[in-house]
Amino acid sequence: MPPLTDLLSAFMPSLAWALLDFVWQGMLVGWGAALLFSLMRKSRPQARYLVGCAALLLCVALPLSGIVARMDEVPMSGQASGTLLPLATEVVPATAVMPDAAVAATQRLSGWRDALQDRLPLVLALWACGAGLLALRMVLGLAWVRSRSREGRSRRDGALQARVSRMAQRFGISRPVALGIVDDLPGPVTAGWWRPVVLVPAALIARIPPDLLEALIAHELAHIRRHDYLVNLVQGAIEIVLFYHPTVWWLSGRVRAEREQI
Repeated sequence: MPPLTDLLSAFMPSLAWALLDFVWQGMLVGWGAALLFSLMRKSRPQARYLVGCAALLLCVALPLSGIVARMDEVPMSGQASGTLLPLATEVVPATAVMPDAAVAATQRLSGWRDALQDRLPLVLALWACGAGLLALRMVLGLAWVRSRSREGRSRRDGALQARVSRMAQRFGISRPVALGIVDDLPGPVTAGWWRPVVLVPAALIARIPPDLLEALIAHELAHIRRHDYLVNLVQGAIEIVLFYHPTVWWLSGRVRAEREQI
């Protein structure tokens, strides 16, 4: 097994190149997804949702495959860097059989990559700063929702809780679903997966009729039944890692829009 230092020295440049390669790879994924969405304008939102999720997963798979491929190409210490050629074999440079224009293009590309190779630490540093800030934002958001879900931070209503429990049974949700009433919340929020909680603003309960409130709660229960909380967390992680590419944000927005349509 290669030493940890060898793995790190191979992983960091592989990660940087994979992030850079995703600039053009993400453009191709975005163009393909846009074409599919345009062809599926009259399709059910469930189908468009699956296309968006598949495109987002492809955005993750491409850099990962790039990292694995580049790490396989990097020789570790103690490993042979190549296979010995027979003594009688004459190695002919590839440029010797290439046209002059192709040779010039290859040399320019090689010079560009060599210049970029020296700036890979800067690329990783900028990426780490951006990803770290977005990860901090996500953690603070989850902590804020968790604090509002705790006992004492939200009020309970026995009648509403009984109605929510009956609706959850009709939805086929086996896990208990708690209902919390909070003051400082602009709209309903569903949090948690194993122990889901539906947080509803107190002002909203006071001003809407009971049948509309039941429809609103049913909307949140549909998210719980579909495990959308977990999917949203995965989306957030993808946005953190690939934050620099507009395709990721566009696809994530489409996925959330189709989810609400469903």
